[in-house]
Amino acid sequence: MQTVATNIRFPKQDYEELRSLAFQEKTSIASLVNAAIKDYKLKRLASDRKQRLALFEKMKNSRIKINFSTIDLVHEGRRS
Repeated sequence: MQTVATNIRFPKQDYEELRSLAFQEKTSIASLVNAAIKDYKLKRLASDRKQRLALFEKMKNSRIKINFSTIDLVHEGRRS
């Protein structure tokens, strides 16, 4: 995996807490930040997916009911 170096600024108190946590977990601050970003992305994607599914359900439940099959409608549309 290719990585990119960057510079992040934290309030001093947050930095000290991250540093202490990294020491306790025997890892680096970068690893903690990367894990937090990965966790955030997974939660965000799950949330976005739930919202899309909810919207789809609303659309599905609100559509107009007609007495024609989808196949007949497609065929009629192709004839036009």
